[in-house]
Amino acid sequence: MIKNFTLLFLTIHFLSFAQQDIKEYDSNLAAQRMERLNKKTPLELSYNIEVEKYIKDYIYKNPKKLSQLLALSDYYFPIFEEALDRNGLPLEIKYLTIIESELNPTAKSPMGATGMWQIMFNTAKEYDLLVSSYVDDRMDIEKSTQAACEYFNKSYNRFNDWISSVASYNVGQYGIVKAIKRSGGKSNYWQYRAFLPPETQQYIPKFMAAIYVMNYADLYGIGAQKSEEIQIYEETDTVGVHSRLNLGLLAKILNIDETMVYKLNPSYKLHIIPQVDNRHYFLRLPVENINYYLENNDSIMSLLIESEKDINYPKYEELVKTIIYEVQQGDYLGKIANKYNCKIKDIVTWNDKKNTKIKIGEKLKIYVNADYE
Repeated sequence: MIKNFTLLFLTIHFLSFAQQDIKEYDSNLAAQRMERLNKKTPLELSYNIEVEKYIKDYIYKNPKKLSQLLALSDYYFPIFEEALDRNGLPLEIKYLTIIESELNPTAKSPMGATGMWQIMFNTAKEYDLLVSSYVDDRMDIEKSTQAACEYFNKSYNRFNDWISSVASYNVGQYGIVKAIKRSGGKSNYWQYRAFLPPETQQYIPKFMAAIYVMNYADLYGIGAQKSEEIQIYEETDTVGVHSRLNLGLLAKILNIDETMVYKLNPSYKLHIIPQVDNRHYFLRLPVENINYYLENNDSIMSLLIESEKDINYPKYEELVKTIIYEVQQGDYLGKIANKYNCKIKDIVTWNDKKNTKIKIGEKLKIYVNADYE
């Protein structure tokens, strides 16, 4: 049994929000507060009209959403902080999940970015995140957070600037390199910002606004308002699983809420833990249920086998594989990207290249769909 961390599971229903309780906005005071935050972090936080616009959006247009995020942050932020600290990263990076996914571990964008940190399908393999027909590690809170930490360490080593590193999370490291070149070599985000795509131009102001409102929401009359229906499981634990486990059937056998079981194990897309050679999976439950599971494992497994004897489970398939491509005469990155149905910037990122130049004999890592021939 592996003890990982204290985890809160929350089913949140928010009380009605009193719009009239929000206090008047003072730009000068907000700038002073941002400067206080800036002195506590290496991120170089700024306050300007763009940042102010998004702060006001949270406070005046979306107070209920902000209230929800404040409540969820009690659940998730301790997990992020532990991983960020372990990797030597600024703790403020945790606020990126506010603008990436609104703290939803199963969030999925129209482009296919998935999970709390919105990791793309073709990027998952680079950070050892499994994506299969049954499992998507991008929705695993711990694994996806560690992947994000590895990205930020790599990005910071390239730019030696945290804001550029954060901006690269949206546009890619190559996108930042191009913007810096187009600006005449200026390395400050606000100086090369105009050369970034419109979405990335707004990404950093949104990020800084999120940091501000998550720290000062209470000064505007906004708090995490929760009803009596909140369910809290303060102590959870994990146990290794070595055979197929249907989470819905397990919940019935243990007489616990199946929705809670699913939310504690978000990376299992079909709510089934598969049995796969050389793959290790874990089940997370409240401690009291884990203890019961361990003490009665044989009888529980017998009941599960009996309950699922008429169920036809889908075939297990891994959806990403790695190809090592050796550069040939006449190759260029655009040609290779077309061959493997990916983007030039993907190949640049996967191979930690500083530019698009390649040479004959160079070996490139390419991540493709597992059925690619």
